[in-house]
Amino acid sequence: MPKIIIFLLFTFMLGCAEKNDSLDTSNKSFGFTEIPDSSFVIQPLVKFDTSGYIIQPKDLKKYYDHPGELGYIAQGEDYDFKSLSVIMAKALPNGGPPLHTHDIEELHIVYDGTVEYIINGKRFTANGPYIVKIPAGVPHAFTNRGEIPVNVVGILPRNTTSYHEVGPNPLLQN
Repeated sequence: MPKIIIFLLFTFMLGCAEKNDSLDTSNKSFGFTEIPDSSFVIQPLVKFDTSGYIIQPKDLKKYYDHPGELGYIAQGEDYDFKSLSVIMAKALPNGGPPLHTHDIEELHIVYDGTVEYIINGKRFTANGPYIVKIPAGVPHAFTNRGEIPVNVVGILPRNTTSYHEVGPNPLLQN
């Protein structure tokens, strides 16, 4: 009798659980309720009050790079930084940005996860925690090779950013 009750309780809990195949809770808290069909960039609705100290996602430029990179950009000049811009990205499994360059150097900080990179034609895999340096003007892309989303923080040492898409992410073509 107890096995039947456990089975029924388990079945009931599965039936009552919210089903959302599009994104898990961590992605929803990141400000995305579903995976978009195509890339986009959305400017913040209100200009940030630079007398404040906390910059929240609603204050940032929101973007999605197809397939599988969700993120926010804090272009320094919009937040009264003199020489700094920051990118907060979440790469979904097998997701990442297109091959691209910046006019300035960049570094990535990843605390957990496995990410494959291609930087200036060289492929390698990094396991968190790590910092990756990306020289200015060098084509680069990355792909999350793990089974859960990976948070990537990109730091650029200028208050203006540049982004030049070179082509599709070659790591996703395999």
